[in-house]
Amino acid sequence: MQEGGREDIDALFSVQSLLQLIRAAGAILGVIAIVIGLMYVTRIFALIYGALHAPANFDAHLEQWITAVGGEQLDIVVAGTTLHCANIVAIMVLGGGVCILAWISIGLVLAGAKIVSWTLGDREAIKKILASAFGSEKKSRRGIDGQL
Repeated sequence: MQEGGREDIDALFSVQSLLQLIRAAGAILGVIAIVIGLMYVTRIFALIYGALHAPANFDAHLEQWITAVGGEQLDIVVAGTTLHCANIVAIMVLGGGVCILAWISIGLVLAGAKIVSWTLGDREAIKKILASAFGSEKKSRRGIDGQL
């Protein structure tokens, strides 16, 4: 009978270690997702900063997009004045693309954070850490008018 009990303990140990291995792999994948998302977010914001800081460096790219969206075919003539609508459309396309890419990158960071939270989520320990860091009593901050 002792031998049967030993097999149960070994089976339980292998299942426990397998679950821990799966949790560790999930946590690693979550951290990788967070890092990849942060890399893309920083690249996007660096690109935006570069375009705002030195717009002359992006003139060639903007001209290519103006040509791609229609160029002179989108020009409108009103009372002898030519309105270059391709410029506006190109800026809208580029701005929309940047917004979508930033949204996807931030979503990747959030998904990675949720994966890590689900795999390593000892919420009671986190609550205890936060309570010891900020105090056990909940304190509310009052605004200028005395409301929350």
